[in-house]
Amino acid sequence: MARIQADDMKAFELLYARYSHPLVNFFYQMCFDRVASEDYVQETFLRVWRARQTYRPIGKVSTWLFQIGKHYWFNERDKQKRRPFHSVAGGDDAQSQWGNMADGRGDSAPESVASASETEVAIEQAVAELSDKLRSVFVLARYRGMPYAEISSILEIPVGTVKSRMSLAERQLRTSLAPILQEEN
Repeated sequence: MARIQADDMKAFELLYARYSHPLVNFFYQMCFDRVASEDYVQETFLRVWRARQTYRPIGKVSTWLFQIGKHYWFNERDKQKRRPFHSVAGGDDAQSQWGNMADGRGDSAPESVASASETEVAIEQAVAELSDKLRSVFVLARYRGMPYAEISSILEIPVGTVKSRMSLAERQLRTSLAPILQEEN
């Protein structure tokens, strides 16, 4: 970051190479739209570049990047909610993406692919139905594998709140996915 603060584009390119994929995955798990996720990452890194002089090495660079991304995500969500006829995360656009997610994974038998695809769709729908607050904690913990302390820093909430939101998210997901889990057993 010190090199980036000194306008070193090579260092910025390295930062992008290291963190763009984790950010794309984070945004994808928030909205289930690959194109939008890539746009969110581009905007996040644009904001990182603009804010490079304000960076202070008091925590992890990844935490700072995810905070910028999180703020951008919530700002965009607020804008989308105020616009009628536009959807994000769980809307019709996300629904059309779900059918393409399982291609090329796992067992190639048609029944297995169909079953895996249905399960993936159900999980994605259940995650998309979580509130933004619960989904952001769940995605960072389960899909990004971040410890609660880092999630606390990114979301700027106490660790206890992270734990309670995670517990509530898991409880809601278990309830939403109960019919599917019963079918598989």
